[in-house]
Amino acid sequence: MSTTFVSRAAGALLCAALAGAVPGAARADAPMPATPLAIDWHISAAQLAAHCKREIATADERITALTAESAPRTFQNALVPLEQITADLNDDTAADQFLFNVSTDKAVRDASLACGTALGTFYSEVTARPALFKLIDDAQRSGTARTPDEEKLTALWRTQSFRAGAGLDDAKRREFVALSAQLTDLQNRFGENLGNDATTITITSAQTAGLAPDLVASFTKSAGGALVVPVNESTLSPFLGSADDAAARKAYYVAYYNRGGLANVKLLESAIAIRDRLAHLFGFPSWAAYQLDDKMAKTPQRVDAFLKNIDTAILPKADAERDELATLKGAPIDPWDRIYYENRLRKEKYAVDRNEIKQYFPVQHTVDAVLGIYQKLLSVRFTRIEKPDVWSDEVVGYTVNDARNGVYIGRFYLDLYPRPGKYGHFANFPIVTRRVLPDGSVRAPIAVIVGNWSRPAPGTPALLSHDEVQTFFHEFGHNMAAMLATGDYETLTSGFRSDFVEAPSQMLENWVWDPAIIKEISSNVTTGAPMPDALIQKLIATRLFHFAYATTQQIFYASVDMAYHSSGPTVDTTAIWARLTPELTPNAYVPGTHPQAAFGHLMGGYDAGYYGYQWSKVYAQDMFRAFKAGGLESPVVGMRYREDILAPARAEEPDEEVSRFLGRPMNPAAFYSDLGITPPVAK
Repeated sequence: MSTTFVSRAAGALLCAALAGAVPGAARADAPMPATPLAIDWHISAAQLAAHCKREIATADERITALTAESAPRTFQNALVPLEQITADLNDDTAADQFLFNVSTDKAVRDASLACGTALGTFYSEVTARPALFKLIDDAQRSGTARTPDEEKLTALWRTQSFRAGAGLDDAKRREFVALSAQLTDLQNRFGENLGNDATTITITSAQTAGLAPDLVASFTKSAGGALVVPVNESTLSPFLGSADDAAARKAYYVAYYNRGGLANVKLLESAIAIRDRLAHLFGFPSWAAYQLDDKMAKTPQRVDAFLKNIDTAILPKADAERDELATLKGAPIDPWDRIYYENRLRKEKYAVDRNEIKQYFPVQHTVDAVLGIYQKLLSVRFTRIEKPDVWSDEVVGYTVNDARNGVYIGRFYLDLYPRPGKYGHFANFPIVTRRVLPDGSVRAPIAVIVGNWSRPAPGTPALLSHDEVQTFFHEFGHNMAAMLATGDYETLTSGFRSDFVEAPSQMLENWVWDPAIIKEISSNVTTGAPMPDALIQKLIATRLFHFAYATTQQIFYASVDMAYHSSGPTVDTTAIWARLTPELTPNAYVPGTHPQAAFGHLMGGYDAGYYGYQWSKVYAQDMFRAFKAGGLESPVVGMRYREDILAPARAEEPDEEVSRFLGRPMNPAAFYSDLGITPPVAK
């Protein structure tokens, strides 16, 4: 499964995305000209700190002046300028916020982290102001919103302000603002710890048996001559999946699941306590109840039932898959054995060697081929930017134009290899989304895919596993969602409800399992030949290989998240992890590990929301049926998807968008069919 993480790592950026927007301008029938945003990616730490402080002060002054005006409130004189103020702040601090994730300069990353914290505090405080809530409420009551978009925008602003504490009495509101600032700081420190994590293990030359030569070649040597293995996402599967030495696998596993350490455990538990108090300020019994009140799922009870239904139905199959591995090993499976013996079983049962598969996915060809499919499917055109002036020479950039009329849409960047201090997962970051300026022109969107593919050995090309190809296909789906929203207001172009946001990209994962698509995107690193049909069929046969096992793990993560945020202010996160592991999965908990210390989703916008990966997949698999019927590279179906799902983005509710695209309401049958289980009977 992709570990996509659309929320920006600095807490403030997530707040800004919801709050940010633009001055209104009526849509015209003819395409409006779009202009790129000029961003200085080379700002120094001192300049960044001063600039961030100045821009926050300016926005504060503008909002204070706006709320002090005495004229009767309307959509045009209240919501439009409010949108303009926050959108300007987003634009002006784009680099200030994002460089925390990618800068090669630690001082800049530190300054960016501080800026993110300051912006989070500012948004928490300003959206909680009673004067701002009254301005929005009065504008909504005036009935001056003329279009569905304007009505939706007003409603979203009102909900945001209310949930920021503006509707609380003075004492509770002050407490809410103070706690929100503390929470932003905890979340940012958690992310900083992970970004700076440099965990390694050392192994002997003998313990490299089974590992790919290019992986071994990338290891450095310690002063004593031992090989130093970096413990991070880029080495996880290559190491645990191939190392023959069980002791080496165990050492790696324990190290990997202690990244962030007890410091991050403490930060997470402090955040849980603050969230619980925030929920009670609003009269909710838990943070889960508070969070879900503004999502599709609505209640923790509905989420718990959804997760339990799937886990109960699929756990016997997952247990059988574990037992299959134990039979191969000839002994019980330890957690650090799973990937290794799954690889062995895959080779024996399906004659598929992951290293053989990788030979058909050299990075540049694969990226070019995936971009080609998206261009055809969504009627867009990408043009590579030569030597983009950004934060690292490794980054490549592309402009995006509408293939139908040549109109410029936006641009995106790809930053695909690990560096010290860089964001450690694989994700698309929507730096800015589309906004219409007062003169009617469009300030175009910018997005960045940040990845951590294994670096190649010197003189050899980088190769991708099929899983990595699937992840890139998924993340590029998020990238196109950021590019192709067409609303006038940035609030309405910045994504979907959080428990639907993964659905479009999850749907697109299906492409990399289609024989014709695999043929199109593969090219042997030596011969240039596409993957042969026989190997393609073997690969496809592995699609549901131990799928039940993997699904129980995702159900577990979602259930842990719900338990953490439904159990009051004092939560022993390690004890809950240890208790739920054997209940919900075939796995055993490994004492001494603290996997939650690196569970970044819980400190990056998915708190009481991780269930959304499974929830949205129900929608994803049903939407895929339209492409199965019309063709995976059909520009006709692709344009329907672009116009019905991507273009409206947050302006409409997901159920409305999906129903229009499919011509009927969503049906979960495809999701359960993929899992090989019978749908639960509705009660």
